[in-house]
Amino acid sequence: MTRPSFFVLAAAGCAAGTLYGLLCLWLWLHGTPCPPPLEGISFSRIVLDRQGEMLRLSLAADQKYRLRLRLDDIPPEAVATVLRYEDRHFRLHPGINPLSLCRAALTMLTGGRRMGGSTITMQTARLIWHLETGSPGDKLKQMLLALLLEYHWSKNQILEAYFNLAPYGGNVEGLEAAARIYFHKPASRLTPEEVLALTPVPQHPAQRRPAADNPRFTAAMRRLHRLWFHDGELAPLRVHAPAELPFEAPHVCAELLSRPGPDSVTTTLDLRLQRKVERALRGFAEQNAAYGLNNAAALLLHWPSMEVRALAGSANFDNAAIDGQVDGTRARRSPGSTLKPFIYALALDQGLIHPRTLLLDTPRSFSGYDPENFDGGFRGPIAAADALRASRNVPALALASRLAAPGLYGFLRAAGVQFAENEEHYGLSLVLGGAETSMRELAQLYAMLANKGVLRPLRLVRNEPAAQEPRPLLSPEAALVTLNMLEHPGLSVRTRQGRRLPLRLKTGTSNGFRDAWSAGVFGPYVLLVWTGNFDNSPNPLLVGGRVAAPLLQRMAADIAASENLDDPLQLPVPGLNVVRLPVCADTGDLDTSLCRDTVETWFIPGVSPIRPTGIYRTILVDTRTGLRACSPEDPHVEMRIQEFWPSELAAMFAAAGIARTPPPPLDPRCSPEGTLPGAAPVILRPKAGLIYHLRPEAPRRTLLLQAHADAGIRTLHWFADGRLIGRSAPGETLEWETGPGTYLLRVVDDAGRAVTRRVIVRMLPRSD
Repeated sequence: MTRPSFFVLAAAGCAAGTLYGLLCLWLWLHGTPCPPPLEGISFSRIVLDRQGEMLRLSLAADQKYRLRLRLDDIPPEAVATVLRYEDRHFRLHPGINPLSLCRAALTMLTGGRRMGGSTITMQTARLIWHLETGSPGDKLKQMLLALLLEYHWSKNQILEAYFNLAPYGGNVEGLEAAARIYFHKPASRLTPEEVLALTPVPQHPAQRRPAADNPRFTAAMRRLHRLWFHDGELAPLRVHAPAELPFEAPHVCAELLSRPGPDSVTTTLDLRLQRKVERALRGFAEQNAAYGLNNAAALLLHWPSMEVRALAGSANFDNAAIDGQVDGTRARRSPGSTLKPFIYALALDQGLIHPRTLLLDTPRSFSGYDPENFDGGFRGPIAAADALRASRNVPALALASRLAAPGLYGFLRAAGVQFAENEEHYGLSLVLGGAETSMRELAQLYAMLANKGVLRPLRLVRNEPAAQEPRPLLSPEAALVTLNMLEHPGLSVRTRQGRRLPLRLKTGTSNGFRDAWSAGVFGPYVLLVWTGNFDNSPNPLLVGGRVAAPLLQRMAADIAASENLDDPLQLPVPGLNVVRLPVCADTGDLDTSLCRDTVETWFIPGVSPIRPTGIYRTILVDTRTGLRACSPEDPHVEMRIQEFWPSELAAMFAAAGIARTPPPPLDPRCSPEGTLPGAAPVILRPKAGLIYHLRPEAPRRTLLLQAHADAGIRTLHWFADGRLIGRSAPGETLEWETGPGTYLLRVVDDAGRAVTRRVIVRMLPRSD
């Protein structure tokens, strides 16, 4: 038997050593944990508008632009292009390609052009573990880690990691980030030319940084194009720089990026509308800065979907002088009179008014609170719709004081308005903006009117679950009639197809001229505008009707002109319990038989009030004496229609030069039993709810008594605890001297109608 030759032994030893080495390699691969390729990698976050347009791209935690990209979202053509260029045999090798490595080594040894032998898996390992690959030892480590990746993870997972981590110049990593930054589009929409341009960049990212003025980038792109397509013609590409990244809707983006959430956030914003709103606010601030009006905010809401289509928290996000980074749509400010429509909506629901109900805009006192109108005057009798459109304070306060529970405060609390204090703290001042609200809360409230009384939460992110369930807070009838009451004659916007849409508008001005508001509803949109200063400085020009309303009207006109809009809020709406009825133009009474003029109004059957005002009445007049007669049987007696205006209104008509014929006096021979029809007197002074005090050195004081009465009343009789203390004419002041005690004050007119008020007079304690 012959001995084995040296070469056979050597071959056997090599084979055994190879098997042993492979066994050791397998044991190492099997026993070494390998986390998912992208585990622990931080990614940027991107904010998009509703059409997918980029609004903001943030940096990852390591200050890189890196966007997560699924392999399924990459066009197959792009995958094929990269594999053809980087690693044609990627699907075949185990992580390293011996042929490529040998070829690379041979070209280096023979002095040929340096060629890389790294596979995509090796490149991915280098990127994941931040490897240095300059020495043979470093290269060996890279190859081992590539084998480890291939052992534990699929080819698709490795390829996906590569597309997420490949360097594309500067701090840009991954194909998605490169597509967004250099071409302002997602990787899924890259053209073949754009894919071709990006493909050679990862081999030399510093030298081939994508830029129109980078010759190495252009040369690599053209060389690859000629090599593959044998054609030197390549259309020029528009390549953007990282400095050109969009910085749109900064307040919304800052808010959403501060919240935890997915890497990609698709908002409800419409970038086209967002730019219109921002442009209008900047223009307003630039034009009015000389007058101290240098800031404003606006919110545009698509009420059918409750999606915020545009939001600008200030006139200029970058202007530190106006605190531009503060979001005025979230700031809590006094809303002025923008809450008044909800008083009228509640009053409609509770059957207190219809749009033509007569309200009194006259001096009133509410438990010691003597409100005034913005113009300092009073208009007398006014229809409810006119009072709302003109934003009269006294009628709104009077209505609010008559609301049943929950009242305005309870209604707003149910609508999600956050109050700092309880209801007693605000009282009726809530009607005039005595509590702070945010623009977002107001937008929800006005959208509730458009949504037939159903409160729904705003939405800033598409497909995000609603923060709360819809809640009906008003009847559909009251909500839409209220919107109808906000229509101003001649105030409208023209749509792109030339159609006129009503602009339902309400303004507000805070006490002290610190906030000017305007809220508008047109077509499918609710638009809120605020003007003011974040430092809370006052300005006499900050009046809603003077600055906020014109700004809102310009915005609404610009938006409407760019779209084909319809008005889904026109009454009547099928299925609603509303009808249009004629009523007295002067009084709002349903009985029009005594009226000189009539007008139509919306009426909610079974809810709206039907009680007459009693202003128009039929009386008997003796034609010989001109006095009111006692009996219709006298041949000289005729029936006439007479106006009976309360004394305070009659005085206002006289002061305004409006002729109103008073009713004739009653014939003295008439002695009717009981009282005549009409309104009882109204006590103006002493005021209800007040306690009057006496000083020890002055144990008695004089109180002023004053009351208004129905038309035709000549004398008022005043009693204190049943004792007559004096007489006065309606509106005239009577002095009453009294000491400490609790008194029941009673005033009776000469028709026998009476009203009472409890008066408390107390002695102050003596100071030592």
